[in-house]
Amino acid sequence: MKKIIIIFFLIPLLSFFLHCGKKDISEVAEQEFKLSENASVNQEIKKLHEALKTAETDIAKAEIYTKIASIHSEKGDIGSMIKSATEAIKYQPNQYMSHYLLGKSYIAAGRYNDAVDELNIAISLKSDFAPAYFEMGNAEYKRYNYKESKKNFQLAIKYDKKYIDAYNNLGVVCTLSGDLKEAEKNLKICNSLNPEYAIAYKNLGILYDTKMKKNAEAVMNYNKYLTLRPDCPERSLVKLWIAALGG
Repeated sequence: MKKIIIIFFLIPLLSFFLHCGKKDISEVAEQEFKLSENASVNQEIKKLHEALKTAETDIAKAEIYTKIASIHSEKGDIGSMIKSATEAIKYQPNQYMSHYLLGKSYIAAGRYNDAVDELNIAISLKSDFAPAYFEMGNAEYKRYNYKESKKNFQLAIKYDKKYIDAYNNLGVVCTLSGDLKEAEKNLKICNSLNPEYAIAYKNLGILYDTKMKKNAEAVMNYNKYLTLRPDCPERSLVKLWIAALGG
């Protein structure tokens, strides 16, 4: 059975770990909390738009639009994120954060070439900003440019030694490009940084299963993933992989 290597992105368009099954009281309460939280976020956005009316300088307006874009990023509202980041750049073209947020939003929108352009600007303005290299790695991955993707994930790690998502994504790209030992090393670093970082166990399982033919290690990592994510939507599929390996 063919496995799909999952690359973990910090773009909240798709939630890979969705809860399955019927809604119980706790889930309903959680939803109500999220609704309340969203109302609070929307109120914050409203306040920032009100602040724009009295902002007297382009720098002040750019800062407000950048804050709005960042909030939309957290919400996963990509259209509003693009609009706000673009407005910020209009008022302050040399603000690295706005270019970073615009590049990040373009990845989510599938505009990978535009994303690379914006992220290059962000990096030129702040050359040690690890998240920009991380998103550049994601954009290049989406363009199937694994060499550049790998280089940018390595740069993200250079500037942030504990960037766990960069280690994971680097492990995935190394797997796809055939650098299996490097893939194994980086995925294991994820779990040394955070033993509950579930996706790395799944990616290790796929690496051992499909590339390195280490069945026992694959089963162990698949099981660890399912232990940490018992309600994951692909649970039945992963259990089939385990069964196929004799686990």
